[in-house]
Amino acid sequence: MEKKSVLSRPLVMIILAFFCQGLWGIVFPVIKKSYELFSISGVGSTLLFASIRFMIAGVILLLLDTFMEKRFPVLDKKGYASVFMLGTIQTGLAYAFQYIAMISASSINCSILNGTGVIFSTIIAHFISKDDKMNGRKALGGVLGFIGVLVCFLWGGKLEGFSLKGEGLMLLSILTFVTGTNLSRIVTTGIKSVVVSGYNLLVGGAELFILSLFLGGRIGNGGLYGIMCLVFLSLTSCVCLYLWTALSSANSVSKVAVFQCINPITGAIAASLLLGENVFQPKYIVSVLLVVISIIIITKGRKKA
Repeated sequence: MEKKSVLSRPLVMIILAFFCQGLWGIVFPVIKKSYELFSISGVGSTLLFASIRFMIAGVILLLLDTFMEKRFPVLDKKGYASVFMLGTIQTGLAYAFQYIAMISASSINCSILNGTGVIFSTIIAHFISKDDKMNGRKALGGVLGFIGVLVCFLWGGKLEGFSLKGEGLMLLSILTFVTGTNLSRIVTTGIKSVVVSGYNLLVGGAELFILSLFLGGRIGNGGLYGIMCLVFLSLTSCVCLYLWTALSSANSVSKVAVFQCINPITGAIAASLLLGENVFQPKYIVSVLLVVISIIIITKGRKKA
């Protein structure tokens, strides 16, 4: 009889899933706080900060795999081409859009919009995957999620709190990222997830670094608090990703994916505590609630991995 992984134990799975999604939800407020601490305002400086975060995370993941396997992960030409493409799309492009968007977008708005990633992923998967087609349940979840977004920005009967350079770019970032996620299922078959993620972050981070230098990127001295924020962001990109991947492998997809609903909740709470944003307005409460319900509906019925 095959011995079950400790990660498949319900209590362990719940604690780690809460841990990963809870920390991921705090990322947006911490990024905004980092902009303040490091005196970041321009596009070049924003991309430089992002590049440092992702290069650190990529190196940590590759070193972790090296330690686990007793050798550095080397790929063939096709493998390197695949991770280069994913790094460009998922980290280089997606996070360039995200970090630039967060210069002007509020943290709570980003957290709410980030919840649409599950919806976009479901729509894209319908067209490129034979085993993940749209159905009535997913359609209902998607509609509720988009209503939640509309509530956030049309609460008073007119468009408020939405700008193309802020929230618009954030939506483009989410769409770009989930496109890369769906493509990764096709082009990285046979490559370990931790290796794909490590190269993905390292390649995209390096691209952001080069671009930031061309744009004159500079960051100030963020002090101890700023360094702590940067370390936190780097660790969420690698440690949580590693744990989440392991959880997804040891449990059915629906059991793990449903915990994504925690993300916008912790994001809203952190935005209030770290940034003083007034997240307890009726429009935000209703919006977050609808997005959370949307994620639960869409993910709860997924098939086993």
